[in-house]
Order: sequence, then C-alpha cells, then structure tokens
Amino acid sequence: MVIALFGSLTMVRPVRAGETLTLDQAIARALEIAPTVANATANSDLNRARIDEARAPLYPNIAGAGDYTQSPGYDEVITNRGQTLAEATLDYTAFDGGRRRDQVRAARYAAEAANLGVAAVRAQIVFDTTVAYFDLMRARQQEAKLGISFQRLGGYVAIVEALQHSGRGIPNDVLRIRSARDATQLSLANAHQAAGHASIILASLIGPGDQDDLQVALVSDLPAPLSANIDQSPAYQAAERQVRAAEALVAAAHDERYPTIKIGLTAGWLGIDPPKTFGHHLGASYDTAVAVPIFQGGLVRSHIDQALASQHLAEAQRKQTQLALARDLADANNRYVNAVKQLEIVVRSQKTADDSFALDWTRFLGGCNVTILEVIDAYQQAETLQLTRLDQEFVARQASAQAALILGIVR
Repeated sequence: MVIALFGSLTMVRPVRAGETLTLDQAIARALEIAPTVANATANSDLNRARIDEARAPLYPNIAGAGDYTQSPGYDEVITNRGQTLAEATLDYTAFDGGRRRDQVRAARYAAEAANLGVAAVRAQIVFDTTVAYFDLMRARQQEAKLGISFQRLGGYVAIVEALQHSGRGIPNDVLRIRSARDATQLSLANAHQAAGHASIILASLIGPGDQDDLQVALVSDLPAPLSANIDQSPAYQAAERQVRAAEALVAAAHDERYPTIKIGLTAGWLGIDPPKTFGHHLGASYDTAVAVPIFQGGLVRSHIDQALASQHLAEAQRKQTQLALARDLADANNRYVNAVKQLEIVVRSQKTADDSFALDWTRFLGGCNVTILEVIDAYQQAETLQLTRLDQEFVARQASAQAALILGIVR
C-alpha cells in the first residue's frame, strides 16, 4: 500500500501556468493526493483484518510439537529419565455460549463503520475542493469585473476632463470622478490579492500549494437543491454501525457466564529414547474439558458493565450525530433557498440600476440638473449589484456542496 501511495503521489501532475482547470479535474487530483484518504483506507484495512482475527477462534487450532528431554541425576520415578515427543495437536472450542460469534459480529460492524469513514473522508475532500474552486471562480470574476469597471471609469474621467476644458464642467467634477476611479483601482488591487489567496488554497488541495495564478473554468448553472433522508449520511450510518458493534460486545460479555467446552486431539510419538520411541510408540489421544465459571471476583459483571457503558455512549453519539446532521442540512438548504431568492432580486434590480445610471449619465452630459455625485452613486450601485450577484451565486453553490457533504454524495 505504501508503494502504491508513493506511486500515486509521483504521478500527480502540477497545474501548468495558464492551464484552465475544471471542477472535475480539481476533485480528481484532490482525491488522488489527499493523505486523509490513505489514512482512512488504512483504518478500514485494519478493521477488516480484525474480522479475521475474531473469526479465527471459530476454527480448530492445529499445531506441531516436538520435545527431547534428559534428566540425569533425578529420581526416575519422577522424571522417567527423559522424554521424546513429536506430535500434531488439535484444539477446538466446541461451545462457549456464542461469545465468539458475537465478537465476530462486533468486528464486522466496526469494519463497516470504518469503511463508511472512507466515504465520509472522500466527501469532505470533495466539499473542500468544490468550495475552494468556486471561491477562486468568484474571485477571478470579481477581479475581471473590477478591471472592466476601472477601464470604464478611466474613459469617464477623460470625458469629464474634456468637459472641463470646454467650459462645460468644473474642476470639482473631475476630482470626484477621479476619486471614484482611484477607489475602484484600490478595490481591484484587493480583488487581485483575494484571487491569489484563493488560488493558493485550491492549489494546496490539488498539488503544490504555491501557485497563485490558477485559472478555473467558469460554471454558469447553479446546482439543484439536495434533499434526502439523514439515514443516508455516511456519518450517521457509521454511528449506527458503532451502536450495533457495541450491542454485539454486550452479548459477548453476557456469554462469559456460560460453560466452555473444549476438545483436544493429539497424534504422534511419545516415549523415552528416540530410537525406541519412533519405532514402537506411535499413538494418539483425545481429551474433552468443560469449564464452568463459578466465581471470578466480579470480573464478568465488570465486563458486562463496561460493554453496556460503551453501548450507551455509542447510542448517545448516534443521537448527537443525527441531530447535528439534521441541523446542518436544514441550515444548508435554508441558505441555498435564500441565496436563490436574493439572486432573483439582484437580477431584477440590475436592469433598473443600469438604466438609472445610463439616464443620469446622459442627463449629466446634456447639461441637465444632475450632479456628478448622483452619476457616481448610480454607477456604484450598478457595479455593486454585479459583485453581489457573484457573492450570492457562491453562497448557493457552497450551501449545495455542504448538503452533498452531509449526505455523502461524491461526484
């Protein structure tokens, strides 16, 4: 597994400068290099191996034994002078009250929970990558819109300066329009810094984390709202499996009160001196032992109490997980619905704001009773709505991604 993981890390191709990255590509690369996936997979493998460990006592234990002993000087009545032994032994627990089966059942539930943990980790990586991708997309779009706005304001400055030179404008108008252009330039610089930061965040998830120039493909459509039963969530299913495992361990603890029946078989050679032993003393034996627990100082009761406490803890954790998931899913869906509503308002208001600015600008150029402050205010309202639209689209996509994370949906 270590070699395979190392190979996958060496195969990861860094994003080249100027390359446009798609969301599917970003998610695939993030899943390929994320160490948390390898960690969760190793934990799943460990729990699957524990199933084999718990299942092993259900089968006979076969072993070989060999011994050669000489005891000169001791009383031969006690030592028989020596012993030569070469045997195959078989030990089997025929009955233990079902303790072994319950332990296997608990191990299986624990393995299922660990496997669901892999799905949860993958969903978390998809969520982190998706949010980082859309955050970078929003930052790039805002940077582009502010760049266009800065260029437009540069043209408006030139027009107002020309009006001043022709005597139709005043110096105060020029100063105010220049001030608006300078403020937009500052916002553009901040947007460029925010885009670089968002690029580094995404790059840290998909490869080398020092790239501040990542370019992502634009996604125009908003995701559809997600709604499903919390029972489908990997986190809830893992908590449910933990409860089932705890219940099985409680049953295994109760099984310690039952008698245990063991059967032993041997076949081979047993004697004093090797030549005579291997020539004349080939034989076999069988043994049946019954162990009935009578008093262990409260040990069995303690095991039962511990198992019950673990069961109650697992049940409380399942309930807490269910409540948290239901709350987070409701919150994500609420944010999605509100973002869509606000988007509808922004789209409807955008045309009004654009028309208002166009009218004020036309009246200002025509010498009507409109001040440059009114023109700038109308322009900034229209530009703010464009940036607000990008913010609300990001909120909707983020809320949808969180709902997918809760439900364990992986692209």
